[in-house]
Amino acid sequence: MNQMNQIEEQIDIRDYWRILAKRYKLIITFFLLVVTTVAIYSLTMIPVYRSSTQILIERANPNILSVQEMFAIDPSGQDFYQTQYKILESRALAREVIKRLNLAEHPEFKGIEKGIEEEDGFFLYFKDLKNTIISEIKGLFKFIKPSRPDFNEEKYFGKTGFIQGMGSHDDSWLVNAFLGGLKVQPIRNSRLVTVSFESTYPELSARVANTLVKAYVDWNLGLRLKSQQEASRFLDDQVKAGKLKLEACELTLQQYREKYGVAVISSQSGKNSEYGQDLSRQKLLTVSKQLLDAKNKRIEAEIKHKNAFKLSHNPLKAETIPEVVNSPVIISIKQNEVELLREKAEKSQKFGEKHPIMIALNQEVKKLRNQKYQEIKNIVSAMEANYKVALSQEHSLKKALGFSEDETISRNKIAIQYQILQQEADSSRQLYDMLLKRFKETSVFEENRALNIHVLDYAEVPGFSVKPKLKLNLLLAAIVGLFMGGGMAFFVEYLDNTVKNPEDLERYFQLPYLGPVPHFDKKKSKTNQSDELIIVSNPKSSTSEAYRGLRTGILFSTPDQSPCSILITSSGAGEGKTITCANLAIAMAQAGTKVILLDCDMRKPRLHRMFGIRNEQGLSNILVGESEWRDIRVSTNIPNLDFIPAGLISPNPAELVGSERMQNLLNELREEYGRIVIDSSPIAAVTDPVILARLVDGVVLVIHAGSTSRDVIANGVRQLLDIQAHILGSLLNNVVIGKDSYYYYQYYYSGEKNGKKKS
Repeated sequence: MNQMNQIEEQIDIRDYWRILAKRYKLIITFFLLVVTTVAIYSLTMIPVYRSSTQILIERANPNILSVQEMFAIDPSGQDFYQTQYKILESRALAREVIKRLNLAEHPEFKGIEKGIEEEDGFFLYFKDLKNTIISEIKGLFKFIKPSRPDFNEEKYFGKTGFIQGMGSHDDSWLVNAFLGGLKVQPIRNSRLVTVSFESTYPELSARVANTLVKAYVDWNLGLRLKSQQEASRFLDDQVKAGKLKLEACELTLQQYREKYGVAVISSQSGKNSEYGQDLSRQKLLTVSKQLLDAKNKRIEAEIKHKNAFKLSHNPLKAETIPEVVNSPVIISIKQNEVELLREKAEKSQKFGEKHPIMIALNQEVKKLRNQKYQEIKNIVSAMEANYKVALSQEHSLKKALGFSEDETISRNKIAIQYQILQQEADSSRQLYDMLLKRFKETSVFEENRALNIHVLDYAEVPGFSVKPKLKLNLLLAAIVGLFMGGGMAFFVEYLDNTVKNPEDLERYFQLPYLGPVPHFDKKKSKTNQSDELIIVSNPKSSTSEAYRGLRTGILFSTPDQSPCSILITSSGAGEGKTITCANLAIAMAQAGTKVILLDCDMRKPRLHRMFGIRNEQGLSNILVGESEWRDIRVSTNIPNLDFIPAGLISPNPAELVGSERMQNLLNELREEYGRIVIDSSPIAAVTDPVILARLVDGVVLVIHAGSTSRDVIANGVRQLLDIQAHILGSLLNNVVIGKDSYYYYQYYYSGEKNGKKKS
């Protein structure tokens, strides 16, 4: 049981089909409800007609100004077409069409405002209540939110309550209704646009579509003319200003030319002649080149001197200086040093280190090395002198360059200022010429009324409606109804927490399954027995055969020895445990075994009513020691079956069934009877069956199929397992044959149905 909550539910296709077959009535109900609703709605809906106009929007530029100027547009871009689509769907264009066709008086739109007013009147009380509550809440937080300064709306907006040119909100309902029937759909990979309008009046749909396109064309024409007029006025002002600026620039240029002389300015500003550059400029270039060469020499001398100076402190590295390596003096000294070292090596084999000859040779070697180091120092000093000379030359050339630059700058200022004035005059002339040209072009374009919008197909009065689409609506309703019904079936099945089939017993509780007990009608039988004892009243029925099958399953539930004392109980009340107990005891007695039936349900006993026996004395009298069981035992009219009723209801039945007398009674009954069948109270109500479960050989758990929840069963099974009771198995009671494929009773019996044999 500890693993019961950890079992993962696995559902296959058969489980889905079982759920759908079980809930077919719910699915059909939803299907018929949806289809019927859609059918009624479609049949009663007023037909809606659609009329379409197709237009072509060309990629044409108004060409009022050039691309670089302020009124240019790029109609080839996607944003241009998106803008046109939004213009067609704009509220301003809708108001224009409404005004042209006087749609406010048309029956299509005339009743809309009235319906809104009626709705407002119906919900007026609730709206006022909502506004009051909101006002009170805002008043509570008024100390937190700063108050807005007073604003006189009539002073700024007038008594109408809206800004002039924005339009009144009184017609917003009409505009919304108009836009609700309008549809603008661009045709993919083309410059064509389809403008459609839906209406319950076919003539109106065509008139609105054509009028909307006409209003759109007029709007574009007006916008273009307005842009051209604004551009013309702008260009006229710019031409006048440009002319004044050009005259001022030319006058300034002429005065500057007269002040400094034409020859000087021409020599300084020459561009294509090699004589255009004066001597100062040539001198500046020469000095700059010399300074660059001197700087490179100084840098080279400085680097050589620094590297040589660093290496000169290390006698071993000093000889690697390039100037030292290439020095003839150093090369001669090294040759002499090599010869002395060779001679020293030869004579060291004959003479010792302190021999006068060896001492003289060492002194010669030392003398040569000192000469070499002194020569290296001389070379480094010479490199330092070269560096200082290069540095001095660089400083001199820098001063000369400064003098030359000052002279050149003073001469160039005149030419530069002249060039500035000349360029300004040229720019002013170019701008004036361009503006004058565009002004003349704009004057010509004002007379041009050609547009880039063309109507290809005008809307015609439709001959058939587009809504409702009865076949499509019914098809969609059928699909939606089936899916909704199926979904509701699975949802209801998900909410159903009861045990419905043997797989549930194995899946959730790991209980052995003994079999089903079909549902049977409790009709009045011809015998003296109760109609609930169907195994006696109708022994050939499928239910009787089920009880005989349960008898066989119980007897073979244990491998070693069939159980003698059997407790019949249930998790909750009303699951049919008492009827099962009685019929099962009769089935065992009919098999030839001597059986005694004990009614241990000492709280609500019922077995004595089924057998028509009085309950004046019974088990309670035996357990308190007032009577012997042989005196209380009653023989029934069924062979081999005896019965001990419950007796009078005791105030403490749990103590009685758990007493030592009860254990002794069961031991005595085992000696005389082959089977002891015990009926008890439900586990969820009292502890009596849990106590009895410890005294018997096995427990049979009765479960009402499709009624008892899994939580109640789990609680009862857990209590039995806690006391280590031996559960023989469980059975599903009150099963409706044919309702579920799991309950086909032909699996448990062969050939019998309704008391007749199948051929």
